[in-house]
Amino acid sequence: MANAIDLSNFSGVTTDDWKARVNKELKGKSYEDYLIWNNLDGFEIEAWQNQPPTLQCQLPPLDSPWKLLSLITETDAQAANKTAHNALMSGSEALWFTKPFRGAAKEVVQNGIDESIAPVFIAGNTIYDPFHSLLKTGNDSERSIAGKIMFDGGRLRRLGCSVVQELAFIISQSIEWCSLNGFNSNVYFKVANGSGYLTEIAKIRALRWLWISILKNENQKQANPNIVATNLNIGYSSNDEHTNILRATTSAMSAICGGAQYVMIEPWDAGWKASNEFSERITRNIQNLLKDESRMAVNLNPADGSFFIENLTSALASKAWSIVQEIESKGGFSKYAISGQLNSEIELNRSKLIDAYSSGSSVLLNVNKYNSSNSNEEKSPQKSSYKLLPNYLHLPSEIMNK
Repeated sequence: MANAIDLSNFSGVTTDDWKARVNKELKGKSYEDYLIWNNLDGFEIEAWQNQPPTLQCQLPPLDSPWKLLSLITETDAQAANKTAHNALMSGSEALWFTKPFRGAAKEVVQNGIDESIAPVFIAGNTIYDPFHSLLKTGNDSERSIAGKIMFDGGRLRRLGCSVVQELAFIISQSIEWCSLNGFNSNVYFKVANGSGYLTEIAKIRALRWLWISILKNENQKQANPNIVATNLNIGYSSNDEHTNILRATTSAMSAICGGAQYVMIEPWDAGWKASNEFSERITRNIQNLLKDESRMAVNLNPADGSFFIENLTSALASKAWSIVQEIESKGGFSKYAISGQLNSEIELNRSKLIDAYSSGSSVLLNVNKYNSSNSNEEKSPQKSSYKLLPNYLHLPSEIMNK
């Protein structure tokens, strides 16, 4: 190569060299305190990585950008159809109806929508959560369901489980279900992404890696799983509420960089306001901006090759798989849930989260740091209707209403 730069005279920088320079710059402050992250999930990772992990995940590259999935909450079929068409005309590429419309109502909500272009999900009708009945009533009855199957980790995150637990619980559900009903392309994973940007990127990559590893072990065709990512709202505050738009944007970006196929961002004020056009439009435009202005749809695998992300992915997958093995040793997810241990583990992590934010060791803007002078009492979340699960978690009300 003509005019190539000769780098042979430059010595390499070792990890010890780098740490020595960092310690000098810290001027007596602790390297461990500033550059080693002790995660609430029980592992630590250095902020600087100069090599990939020993066991590195091998992920099939994504071959198409994510789809902007809009949440449709109307309970009237005609109103839901109208809202769906408006969303599609404003950038949405897929639709998620929360009401299980059936029969003629289903035909009404789908009227005029070409599902080959804009996929339609009708919760409880065209896509099912096979563990919903078990967790809600304690009765394990939904064992043979046709159509798309969804393993919902987002619900568990909203109750207080950790990133690692979310991974472990939905992987355990998938193993139990698919072992009985077969592994196929109609399996979907639903996750909730918080504002821990790098962790949430690694979480989705770890989910892809774990699922692909399971398919390989079962002698199935290896392919990226269908992942629906939503935003985690347990830290959303009604005080200075527009800060939540930034949190939602972070959630969307981490879902995209991690490799989710569908990203569904719920309005930032849904916890205390009725559905309204302004919030829905601004929420939808978060993804429109990321697609059309930031052009994140052009680079389909942006996290590939990052030593930090690779090491974090490996750590999350390893921790999650240890929990999966524990659940399997106790008879699988259903028995684990019925025994009460699922509830206990979520409650334990929930307490850790509340303590971390109450003490200030973890930060929520305008809740435990940079609070507004005119902050009001936060609205407590609704109680959970699930017999085998704890109540919904809302950190601002837990912290500010004490």
